[in-house]
Amino acid sequence: MAAASLTTSGAGVLLEGPDVRAPGFADSMRAVLAEHRFAVLRGSLPTLDDAIAAMRRLGPLNEAQARREGALIIEAGPHEDVFRSCGALPLHMDGLLTGFDVSIVGIYCVQFRDVVGGRTSVSDVQVAAREVPAADLALLRERGLDGLAVDNTGHYRSEFASAWHHFPAFRTRPGQAARLCLGMPHAPGEKESWRVRVADVSPEESARVFASLRRVFLDPRYHYVHDWREGDLLLMDNDAVMHGREAFQASSRRLANIQVLAG
Repeated sequence: MAAASLTTSGAGVLLEGPDVRAPGFADSMRAVLAEHRFAVLRGSLPTLDDAIAAMRRLGPLNEAQARREGALIIEAGPHEDVFRSCGALPLHMDGLLTGFDVSIVGIYCVQFRDVVGGRTSVSDVQVAAREVPAADLALLRERGLDGLAVDNTGHYRSEFASAWHHFPAFRTRPGQAARLCLGMPHAPGEKESWRVRVADVSPEESARVFASLRRVFLDPRYHYVHDWREGDLLLMDNDAVMHGREAFQASSRRLANIQVLAG
């Protein structure tokens, strides 16, 4: 079922026509994510309901109020907020400003027509982090991060929009080594969905650390950019990779974010 990796670091795999109703589907997907960190499932999920059903087999879904049956619809439209509009979203892990502990992220392509830009990117950040200067990782480990929600979408927790929220830059799961857990800031001049900074350092030092991370995370050895086809499901280990979005122009770009919560 698996093909060649989508990055030279070994992350990512395209799965053509997987049997999403097979009894062993959940176990096989967990094995794929353990080995490849993310996967593109193509040709087996003709509708959003099919994608939601497949994601439910992987664990409990985030069914917050802003979601329908566990799916948060992101589509081109005249929204003031960045998250639901056509603006860029930097690389990030889901859940940091929502209060949910997300283990697996699925992004399903409902409609993608007449779109310029709008691709989703994935970075193999835990592997890439081996090339980040040790002093920068030590600073992140020591100081942690501050985050602030800018968009008023109902997606972020209200308390994270009213004041900076401090969170560790590394997360430890039972039986695992500590892993980076963060989101990147928007580029200068971009309209922001969130803000993030290294805690308790100068703005210049925070910008320098994020520039150091960005250079590695966007290296083609670790960074994959996905050209969407309708019916694709991009499945990601939220502890292993970060994902983001290009800015775009479109008449009909409709994706659904589906999150499996940690047990």
